[in-house]
Amino acid sequence: MVKMTLGIVIAVGNQKGGVGKTTNTVHIAAALGLRGYQCLIIDLDPAAGATRHLGVPENSFAGALELLTTDEMLGGLVIEEGMPAGVHLIPSRPQLSELDSLLSKFVDKTRILDRALAMGRSQYDFIFLDTPPTAAATTTVAAYAASEWFLLSAFPHPLSLGGLTEAFNDIADVRNHRNPELEILGVVFTNVDGRARRLRYELDELVNRVLPGRRFRTSISQAIIIPTLSGKGRTLFQCAKHDQVPVAQQYRRLATEVEYRVLNRDKFLEGQLQPFEFDSAYPPIVTADELVVVQ
Repeated sequence: MVKMTLGIVIAVGNQKGGVGKTTNTVHIAAALGLRGYQCLIIDLDPAAGATRHLGVPENSFAGALELLTTDEMLGGLVIEEGMPAGVHLIPSRPQLSELDSLLSKFVDKTRILDRALAMGRSQYDFIFLDTPPTAAATTTVAAYAASEWFLLSAFPHPLSLGGLTEAFNDIADVRNHRNPELEILGVVFTNVDGRARRLRYELDELVNRVLPGRRFRTSISQAIIIPTLSGKGRTLFQCAKHDQVPVAQQYRRLATEVEYRVLNRDKFLEGQLQPFEFDSAYPPIVTADELVVVQ
């Protein structure tokens, strides 16, 4: 019996850079891979953050640029080797910033992802689009137009308030003019410092006021191990003992919330979906020094 794929497309972003969108993209995909799902990450940012985070050297492979400007098939551009379990990557590189000059002036730029996603939906359960932090970028506009879901990343920082408000407005505009099926999957707070309670409260209030029920219960704590591993081209889930690291457990919980919401789409959008109940117990904590990167 052939296993049917879910073919769910999730764009990840915010209108401000440096809010953890790429870290969230790669770790949610990797956590879902551990749950047995097949995930594809398409890096749509010329800065190539997801590509570098997953250990792919800059300019070493064709990828998103060729996917959007040629007839190259998806399978010829996918990177599998060295990826987290269950995760494949379409890489990016700085030349993606030249995309507009390579597209025909007669092409509908909101539809440039359609061919790729039609192929990907038949092969993957989850397709994550890691977008640039600019709403006007062609790949961001295309991601908005082609996705069912948008996942917003935010830091507990004053700049996030403006970024979230701008993103809410942009998504509302997309729904009115381009893609009425686009829904906000949720807002996840990353790099959370337990001492910044007042600002966290303000962010919670903003999300609950504008989008009731859309904030994820799971937040991602500050953890120096994440940028350390990113510099080595690895995720938390490519380390031994990752199941004993709190921030890895947070990402597994966040991925479970993502799964729970998309698989119960109608109830979630109607506000009838009960919050997912977690086991509150953490396994024993290990230190960063005890983590071993799996080569």
